[in-house]
Amino acid sequence: MHDRLVPFDRVLNFRDFGGWQTADGATIARGKLYRSAAFHDATEADIAKLNAMNLRFLVDLRRPEERKHEPSKWESEATRVIFNDEGAGGHSLPPHLVALMQSDLTPQSTRDYMLSLYREIPFDPRLVGLYRDWFRELQRGGAGVVHCAAGKDRTGIICALTLIALGVEEEAVFADYDFTNQAVDLESRMPRIQARMEERLGRKLDSAALRPMLGVHVDYLRQSLDVIDAKYGSALNYIEQALGVGAAERDALQRALTA
Repeated sequence: MHDRLVPFDRVLNFRDFGGWQTADGATIARGKLYRSAAFHDATEADIAKLNAMNLRFLVDLRRPEERKHEPSKWESEATRVIFNDEGAGGHSLPPHLVALMQSDLTPQSTRDYMLSLYREIPFDPRLVGLYRDWFRELQRGGAGVVHCAAGKDRTGIICALTLIALGVEEEAVFADYDFTNQAVDLESRMPRIQARMEERLGRKLDSAALRPMLGVHVDYLRQSLDVIDAKYGSALNYIEQALGVGAAERDALQRALTA
């Protein structure tokens, strides 16, 4: 799994999520599907490396306030950048930081918040639009990268849906999602992340209460897939009806992205 990680100086959780086998024995191409955290800390060496990857498009899932607070340092005329400013002028803090302002913050309350977040993400109109953009760009060919702030929740869901659309079995879908915990090396980075959050929020945080928010858990993704199943009957129905990727589009993607 670690061969999927693309090392950068200051860009975190950048990895190739191709390479998985589909249910019918095909293999998803490497070098086409990338996922990442944000690029606000990118070094000049990181930017040069990104430019050399020939990425045709990038989908930034972050909210307007997130992009304003931590603007990307990577801009390339060769890479089409897609984002959505819906909701501009809203809260100055993103919802996950608002949640950390609770006075009764505990590991359980943080976990409950994450579960509720994963129930909401698949039906957030702004994200649904960006998820549609991601699939639309995939159909046009070339390599692409999708990211949010940490590259694990909003990004994790669309990557899971991409693998499902390509015919990857559930065990591998969850394995790709869960690999985030190793990819970001959470334990070693926890003190720095906690310090940055405490500075921004102006309050002390309990690391045990913070941990469920900074990592991923298969139960989180299961929540998303369960609410999708409840509303649409299956993930494939959701991909078709909400994201506009029906059987014909999935077949085309599979032909283009598998061997």
